[in-house]
Amino acid sequence: MPIFGRRRKPDSPAPPPKQPQVALPSGEEVARSADAVLVQGKAAIKGVLFLTNRRLVFEAKSGDARYMTVPFSEVKASGVYVPPATTMGRPGARQPCLFIETDKGEHVWWSFARNEEDEWLAIVRERVAAATADRHEE
Repeated sequence: MPIFGRRRKPDSPAPPPKQPQVALPSGEEVARSADAVLVQGKAAIKGVLFLTNRRLVFEAKSGDARYMTVPFSEVKASGVYVPPATTMGRPGARQPCLFIETDKGEHVWWSFARNEEDEWLAIVRERVAAATADRHEE
């Protein structure tokens, strides 16, 4: 019996959901998902990142803006880097993150709980190359 009503933490965290809560368009399938933190300046938004055959979809666990999508056809650059330092930023925010730059100049940073950034980067770059080739064929 726990002392003072404390609950015991589970031995392993629950796996991330396999599908976002919103329905995906016809023909779009989730290939991978992971618990992730969207890092924006001093803010850190916890949620789940989904990689589909068309885009990256981030679903925040709470808040008014629950979803963020980045189509592979709009990705200009990607990499795994330490986010730029922010004045009076969060402690521990200096770990490498998956970085995406869109063709509109927007920067998106995701940090993963299980340090999967390098695995995701390889898949993202593969999907971006395919989307770029499709765009040039049209």
